Amino acid sequence: MKRTLLFFILMVPFQFSFSQENGRELPYSWEYDVRSTVETVRLPVLDLASVIAEDEINDRDKSQPWRYGITRPLTLDVLNTGTWTDLPNGARLWQIAINSPSAINISVNYDNFFLPEGARLHMYNIDRSDISKTYTKNENRENNLLGSWFIEGETIIIEYYEPDTVQEVVQLKIGSIIHGYRLGQLQDYINGEGRGLNDSGDCNYDVNCPIGSDFDEKKEILKKTVALLNLGNGYLCSASLINNTREDKTPYLLTANHCLEGSDPAFWSIRLNWTSPNPVCGTGDDSTDVETNFTMSGAILRASNSLSDFALVELSNSIPSSWDVAFAGWDRTDDLPLYEVGIHHPQGDIMKVSRDDSGAVHQNANGREVWLIGGVSVGSGNGWEIGTTESGSSGSPLFNQNGRIIGQLYAGQSYCEGNQNNNDFDIYGRFAVSWDSGDTPETRLMDWLDPLETGANLTDTLQNLLNVPDIETIGALDIYPNPAASFITIENFRYPDLSYSFYNVVGQRLMSGSISNSYNVLDIQSLSAGVYFLHIVDNESSQAITKKIIVER
Repeated sequence: MKRTLLFFILMVPFQFSFSQENGRELPYSWEYDVRSTVETVRLPVLDLASVIAEDEINDRDKSQPWRYGITRPLTLDVLNTGTWTDLPNGARLWQIAINSPSAINISVNYDNFFLPEGARLHMYNIDRSDISKTYTKNENRENNLLGSWFIEGETIIIEYYEPDTVQEVVQLKIGSIIHGYRLGQLQDYINGEGRGLNDSGDCNYDVNCPIGSDFDEKKEILKKTVALLNLGNGYLCSASLINNTREDKTPYLLTANHCLEGSDPAFWSIRLNWTSPNPVCGTGDDSTDVETNFTMSGAILRASNSLSDFALVELSNSIPSSWDVAFAGWDRTDDLPLYEVGIHHPQGDIMKVSRDDSGAVHQNANGREVWLIGGVSVGSGNGWEIGTTESGSSGSPLFNQNGRIIGQLYAGQSYCEGNQNNNDFDIYGRFAVSWDSGDTPETRLMDWLDPLETGANLTDTLQNLLNVPDIETIGALDIYPNPAASFITIENFRYPDLSYSFYNVVGQRLMSGSISNSYNVLDIQSLSAGVYFLHIVDNESSQAITKKIIVER
């Protein structure tokens, strides 16, 4: 490991203001054009030949999480590493850069994490194309552990800002990073054929593809419950937010017991609402990516049991009220479904959907009590009629025809053969078995999901935005500056599928596109001074707003 100094000229290309609503802030150095020489920790190049060989074998094994990265131990402490900069306002800034050569993305595990009130921390890459959420005292945990979501690129910059009013002592100790060698952008992987994003099989259907008029309306809500789960150790699973009988939005997350192996939920992080606005439906084409900050870090294990291969964790923070997500309903009757639907992130890919019309049946699989979706090698039926599951789909929810969870993915032999499913089986741990088969609250679901002891057999899905104003209020979008001269920034932390059109006063459309990222910048430098109109549409609900924009020169 080498340490060098890197001179950052952090230029801000235009003058802007930003909203602090929900803790959404930009790094201090971005706001105020701080120029500093920052210590860079340079790690040695990884030899991934043996890793790639293992992945070629393990990638079809759904009974284990999907590997995307390698843990690289570090010992970096804010007290004796990095660069401190004293600021004119009496505050101070701490920065450190970590370079892991050829990394596609990097995430960070903190062995000691405590931020004083008023302080904030960000992580971002050199070209500012990817930035973390704002970390504040709200991320402090009793165990002082924290794992972050990925930042794209081979160098990650960690920046801590401390106002002069801070009295407490910051604690930041980095114990490891995860070097992501696939996932997140197009790349050469195995003989130039691996792709990261879009790396799942060609027969997969993006979750926004139609799968039948009897379920499409339900799917539009249920997809908002599903999360890509980063296990903090270089592996991924899928999971779902799940409702309880109190309907109080307790942030419970259901996944597979085997996702716990070799991982600590304290370092887990999730990403919700990762869907493609231009869905690909089993044709093998590449899905369009969007970058959103629907991410959260940290969880506490509440219950798990290998009998039905389930794990229930509670996220360390509540879901923000502005997030357009949902908490899935469930059915513990164990009744056979007429048909079932799976929603998941195969091989860490953008969200997909699968449908089986034959109806799953009860089965004991090597001592596990499961749902069997029969295929050509086990059971009756021909597997999934639409899509498939893959490694990385582990822990993803299985919904019955009424849109309620009845299980989570355990294993199976279904996969893609070109654009077609191979017609083989999948198995899911049964929710009804998970409910009360254990002898203690730590081995069953009932104590957590029925805290009122109602004895309910089922619940419905609870939408997070029931009491939040609609998009017409523009409360969840920040558009600035206005008036503007060169650029307009649109912050979007709520809607995963927005599009825009920009018009002049005579109704001529000058530009259009997607604004589904968390930060969207429109270049208006070529426009003359005057009045314009920005029309924004939520493609899921068809609701729209129009904002008058003034361009000044």
